Amino acid sequence: MIIQDKADLKGTKRDASGPGWTSLRLLVRSDGMGFSMTETEVLPGAVLQLHYKHHVEACYCIAGEGTVVEVETGVRHDIRPGVLYAPNAHDQHEVHVPSDGQALRLVCVFSPALEGTEVHGPDGSYPHPDA
Repeated sequence: MIIQDKADLKGTKRDASGPGWTSLRLLVRSDGMGFSMTETEVLPGAVLQLHYKHHVEACYCIAGEGTVVEVETGVRHDIRPGVLYAPNAHDQHEVHVPSDGQALRLVCVFSPALEGTEVHGPDGSYPHPDA
């Protein structure tokens, strides 16, 4: 049984962040579940350019509002509490949060699992899990 209290993870190597985002890594590769789970905040005013080339991801919104844009087609999707988005085909996408709003809070699942310390590279991806 794995029990995680996010209060115990804050300030540890599982508390990752980068420009416009923070991500508390609740489950990571070393937990042996085969996937990872994060609680991620995209901060007000942020525009994240993401392209998970080596992972698939599913994000469930629990607070805030934003927009996910499919880069290839320009299709926009409004994200609000209760909405899930999943770039399941390694879709290049952008996440936009209005500067006058609150942080977009997401529970995200990644496969394969993250190590827990990853930050986005210049192309918006995380490193290959075997790198």
